Amino acid sequence: MWLYLRYFGTHLLIALTMLGLVLGGAASWLGMAAGALGWIGLDALSGRAAQAPRFRHPWVLDLALHSFLPSVAALTLVFLWYLAPGDLLGLGAWLESHLDYPVLARHASKDWLDYEGAIVSFGLAVALGGILTAHELMHRTQDRLAMFTARWLLAISFNATLEVAHVFGHHRDVGTPQDPATARRGENVYAFYLRSSLGQVAQAWRIEARRLAGRPALGRLLLENKVTRGFLRSFSVAAGFAILSGPLGLTVFLLASLYNKLLLEALNYLEHYGLVRDAATPYALRHAWDTDRAFSHVVLIHLPMHSEHHLDPRTHFEDLHARVDETPILPCGYLAALAVTLIPPLWFRLMRASLADWDQRFATAEERALLGQPEI
Repeated sequence: MWLYLRYFGTHLLIALTMLGLVLGGAASWLGMAAGALGWIGLDALSGRAAQAPRFRHPWVLDLALHSFLPSVAALTLVFLWYLAPGDLLGLGAWLESHLDYPVLARHASKDWLDYEGAIVSFGLAVALGGILTAHELMHRTQDRLAMFTARWLLAISFNATLEVAHVFGHHRDVGTPQDPATARRGENVYAFYLRSSLGQVAQAWRIEARRLAGRPALGRLLLENKVTRGFLRSFSVAAGFAILSGPLGLTVFLLASLYNKLLLEALNYLEHYGLVRDAATPYALRHAWDTDRAFSHVVLIHLPMHSEHHLDPRTHFEDLHARVDETPILPCGYLAALAVTLIPPLWFRLMRASLADWDQRFATAEERALLGQPEI
């Protein structure tokens, strides 16, 4: 049973984030504290991952994935209540009638530090519970329920173009200069965040323009355009915050969205950092960083088996295999690495030896030439 239940674990982070928002005050940092100490801390201490077992009931794993949409939606509703000037839907009064705690008083006495805690806690929970789940599901392009869940998780996280740019752009161009989501050597994560975010919007728009070429303008630009529809879904969520929580609430929601986008781009950054591929050659296992840390594998839905994920993105996460003897391995788990990327000098130092090893053991002569290195 534990083999299945562990994939529901990020619901705990979402629940702690909601609890922190309800308690108010310094408790608004609860989600971020739990993520940093629990999720990232446990990842840093985690042992090596065993090969994933064969699951007799894969439908339970699908249930785990789809369960994050109502969970993230509930978190978003609590966040909306937290930001609203009044007691939205009477939630505070209802909670206060069941708890021996001054919910409404705390709700009315927020300061800028409380808002900051709410931003990073909500952003982290949405990134781990929403964007990662959407990443798994949006590759199932022929599954209508999977695409519905993925699209609305992306709408809540304000990542409208990921469905197109990642699936049809990044997986085609990974490791080449044409891919905005491949981090270059020496590029810090904040410069990458800006370049990748803007580049993926442009990339997604170009992909949709080619797909819809020749269609009537209304369909090409609006009705059939996945980018336009993605932004409309995101704007509908933002409109809810604007209407129900006012300009301040909308601003805080957008700041939280920028933060969860930073976390997503930091993951993109570490997955392929400093690796190159000759566009004339196909993708190979050497073009992505994996990790062998068990905690990363479970929490991130086996995203750290990233090299094999790129071989066939349609493969469900439970069918991926660790290829530690065939792929470049990060010196730490994905979640621990995520924290390190946010301190660029520390990240560059951490990756120096790993990049040198990749150049020597994995890179082809053409790839070393792309890096400006002499033949070995």
